[in-house]
Order: sequence, then structure tokens, then C-alpha cells
Amino acid sequence: MNPIGQSLGTSLVEQLAPRVLTPAFAFWAGGLLALWTSGYGSTWAAGLATLPTVLQLLLLAAVLMLVAASAVLAEHLTLPVLRLLEGYWPELLAAPLREQTVRRRERIEKNLRELTAKAFHGEADPEDERLRAVAEQQLFDLPAEDSSTMPTRLGNILRAAENRPRVRYGLDPVLCWPHLWLSLDKETQAELTLARKGLDDAVRLWLWCLLFAVWTPWNRWAPLVALIGCPAVYYGAVLAKARAYGLLMQSVFDLHRRRVYRGLGWPAPADAAGEPAAGREVTTYLWRGIAPPGMRFATENED
Repeated sequence: MNPIGQSLGTSLVEQLAPRVLTPAFAFWAGGLLALWTSGYGSTWAAGLATLPTVLQLLLLAAVLMLVAASAVLAEHLTLPVLRLLEGYWPELLAAPLREQTVRRRERIEKNLRELTAKAFHGEADPEDERLRAVAEQQLFDLPAEDSSTMPTRLGNILRAAENRPRVRYGLDPVLCWPHLWLSLDKETQAELTLARKGLDDAVRLWLWCLLFAVWTPWNRWAPLVALIGCPAVYYGAVLAKARAYGLLMQSVFDLHRRRVYRGLGWPAPADAAGEPAAGREVTTYLWRGIAPPGMRFATENED
């Protein structure tokens, strides 16, 4: 092969490999296995064996392109599927589950108060301490406000993480995030990108497990992959990645939130007690462009 052809071939492989070597490949390989075990495999194999080598290579290239294209399509579907798993559903479906979650949070808060009272009076045993730790983790994964409650566990984990900067510092994470992101160092940005990629990868894996059910007409075991794989991926990977991503987002606000003030030339709050009010003023400014009366923005030389 001449150098130009070799370079083009190498470039093509480098571009296709990240697309092909994904759960999309496992999906299509599993579908091929389902077709093979259905009785059609031997017939198709015999037909393929009679094709010229050139046609076989072209067919292989077409299959690889199909796998790559399906992987790209799954990437574009990641955000809609994530929002579906979070619980952005029609109100008729979401409302009963939200109410159920609110009642569950109230029960957890009641149990935690009772366990904390026992610990305060020295009456708690090791089992009570374990139950108290479990209750605290459960509350950590739930929004504190009824209006912020989501109908799914994933939605509540992410919503609780989003609400913490607003509750603690008065900063709306959605409005402040672009300003904070641009002020972060490359290492921190890389860590956040990696954490979000982990969540997106887990969501796509859940999607591929669900889609595996399309092979049901050719093999009866195909639905088992969806029935077993979807819950396993959701509870084993999606929730864990969402929790890790939420904690990292919270850490960024805990450690770097004052960069938003410096970037805007906004006077930083003097103490922790005044920070929520100052954060709400910054949020109002970013949303409506309205600063408090008498606000004096710092210049670059003053910063």
C-alpha cells in the first residue's frame, strides 16, 4: 500500500475505533448471535461464503459503519434518555411519584430525629448508628424542598446536588455555572468532564440494554438482557455515577464559587452569614441584569 493510502487507512481506523468499540458493538454482536441461533445463521453464512472477497470486505465495512452510526445516534440520544430517567414526565405520571417521595422523605426525617435523640441521650446501640448513617445518606440524596422533588431516584440525586449551592450560597447553579466553568483551571475542568462522561456512558449502556429487546422475534432470551441489564445498570452504574458527579459539582462550588464574584467584579461577601443574600443578588444580576442600588463593580486593577 502506498503511503497516502496507508495514512488514509490509519486515519479511518482511528476515527472508527472509538465508535465501533462501544456497547453498540455488543448490541449488534448480540443481535447477530440471536439471528445465528434462530436457525437463519447457517443459511446466511453459506450465502456469504459464496460472495467474492471484495464484496465480503465491502459488507464488513458497511457493518462497521452501521455500528459506528448507531453509536453516534446513541450519543445524541443520551441527554433525552437522561432526562427521561430523571423523571421529566407528564404531570399526570410524575405527580403521584413525587408525592410518594415527599412522604418517604418525611418518614426518613422522623426516623432520623428519633435516632438522633437516642444518640444524644446515650441510648443508641451499633444498629441504631448504622440506621442513622443510612437515613442521613437517604436524605442527602433527596431535595429538601417539596417543590424540587423528582419522581425518580436519579432525578432526586441530581436535583439535590443542584440545590445545594442555592441553599448554602444563594447561587443558582444553572445561571452561575458558565461563569464558574470558564474560571476553572484545566485540571478541574478535566475532572468534571470525566465525571460527566461516566454518567453519560452509564446512561447509554442502559439504553443499549433496553434496545436489546428488539431481537426478541429472533430469540426468546433477548428480553432477559433488557429485563436484567436495565435494572442492573441503573442501580449499579447510573446512580453511582450521578452521585459522584453531583458530589464533584458541589465540591466545585464549595471551593471555587468566589471566582464568580471576582470574574464579575462583584464585592465578595464578608462572612458566611451574609453569603446566601449576596449569592441571591448575583443570581438576580445574571438572570435579569439588575444590580443592587449603589453597587460598585471592581475594576481589573482593583481586583
